[in-house]
Amino acid sequence: MTQQTTVIDFTRGAVESFVQTVVFVDDKIYNRADGAAHEKKTLSSPRVKRKKVSKSSPKGTEHQSTTSAANIDDSPQFSPRDIQSSFAKKSIVCSLHQPLKQNSVGTNSDTYKLCASADIIIVDWDLYGDAGEKARELIENLVVQSLEDDPHQLRLVLIYTDNPNLFDVANTLFEPLSEKIDSEVDVPDEDKGLALHTMNARVVVLGKPAHRTADYAFFEVEEKNLADRAIDEFSKLANGLLQGCILLGLAEIRKQSRKILTKFHSGLDAAFLTHRALGLPHEEAFDHVSPLLVSEIEAVLEDGLAKPLIGSDVLEDWSNEVWQPGEHAGLFVPDDIEPRVFSKSFIGKGLGCADDFESGSGAALGKTVKTMKKGRWPSNGSKEFGALTAFHSTDESGTDHRELALLMGARTYYGDEHRMTLGTIIREQSGEKRYLLCLQPPCDSVRLKETTVFMFCALEISSGNKLTHVISDEEVFVDLLYKQKVENGLTLRFRPKPGRELVVANKGIFNDTSSKKYVWVGQLKPKHAQRAVEEFARNLSRVGLTESEWLRLKAR
Repeated sequence: MTQQTTVIDFTRGAVESFVQTVVFVDDKIYNRADGAAHEKKTLSSPRVKRKKVSKSSPKGTEHQSTTSAANIDDSPQFSPRDIQSSFAKKSIVCSLHQPLKQNSVGTNSDTYKLCASADIIIVDWDLYGDAGEKARELIENLVVQSLEDDPHQLRLVLIYTDNPNLFDVANTLFEPLSEKIDSEVDVPDEDKGLALHTMNARVVVLGKPAHRTADYAFFEVEEKNLADRAIDEFSKLANGLLQGCILLGLAEIRKQSRKILTKFHSGLDAAFLTHRALGLPHEEAFDHVSPLLVSEIEAVLEDGLAKPLIGSDVLEDWSNEVWQPGEHAGLFVPDDIEPRVFSKSFIGKGLGCADDFESGSGAALGKTVKTMKKGRWPSNGSKEFGALTAFHSTDESGTDHRELALLMGARTYYGDEHRMTLGTIIREQSGEKRYLLCLQPPCDSVRLKETTVFMFCALEISSGNKLTHVISDEEVFVDLLYKQKVENGLTLRFRPKPGRELVVANKGIFNDTSSKKYVWVGQLKPKHAQRAVEEFARNLSRVGLTESEWLRLKAR
């Protein structure tokens, strides 16, 4: 990967490493009896009739479709092979797919299933002269179904057309699509009405080179440049620093997948099955597969990703070009210091940035620097600490910090089943809100034959600056304080689910033996949960003894 100096370079490099599959759908890929790929396809003449342009169309585009057909005669010709080659140069597999004219492109079709598995889909708008009917149906299915079935899969759809009026194509597709998923659709202003965003997909209308006005210039792409443009457009689906890091990690895992597989070769099957047999009936060895895989993936990421993952030049570019200082950021620094100057120093040096500023520099920065020069951050409850931690945020609410804290401390659930085990956080469904943290050891949460007592510690809702955990309860962040005192401990009795030997929530609700209901609200990650139970156990194991009171006080 080339040296990256900007956030755009970093994100683009991450996307290029991540994307592996592209499907190009066109009606003239194979046009000979032997089925060989067609090398050249002349651009079609523009259609005089078109749908009325929406308000998103720039002024001056109303007469685009009246361009003379004669003007197209000397236009460059179109080659599917050039598109495939442009992706091959980036080590990305591009499949050329020509659906039969009589075949459907519905959700059960080969065309849809092929496209649904790809990272990027490129579709010719006018398939077999149908004025976009099949392309619109295919794209609508891809976007709508992905929101319903797999809303977390990133997907880019490019419409690559010789239609002279790109806004006509965009309107024909975007208007009915917006009606189907109204709340999920965004049409960014910077895309001039030719791109649409949903939660996980981006649809862009691009033109094959032709004679169009300057309004379309940015959206015309030559075949040889289509791969570069596809990477640029995909980058807009994942354009943050953290998202770029995650894409690099996922790409590294895929790159090392063969090496991971060889660690679990078939020669180990006999030993593994013996291991399973020796553990029955108390242990199910197949539950050990997930931890084994997790440890290998963790090793891949630790050994394979660059260190540091993001260079100092990219971080400086974030401060200069990406970050938009809020009003509160300007109030944090004195008038003679530009917020971006402090931003670059703070991000690059952390506590060491105090050396770049004077403690008497005024505003909140002066007091903050004075404390930092002593080698520590301002105290948690101080205004300076709040102003410092909110400096880069869009506001002073701390919502972004809570979201990150939740992401780092709580397990993400990709399924629907919630089990009661160490680290589970529940809330009483009725009455005063009371949150409970499960301290039951994992080995005592499985293979349950009968009603089992589970240990918990009550969590206080934080009303001040001190908090230890953040949860999301009914899409609202709740600050909690974990006090591992004996008096906060309690026990509840639960019956295992028949046939499962586990205590499992029913639609997110646990019922104890007294028919009291508890709502599942979160699950701490294993190490966070283990720390919590260790702290509680340590408090329980305190030793009471007789000693000199003077000595006891001196030891504090």
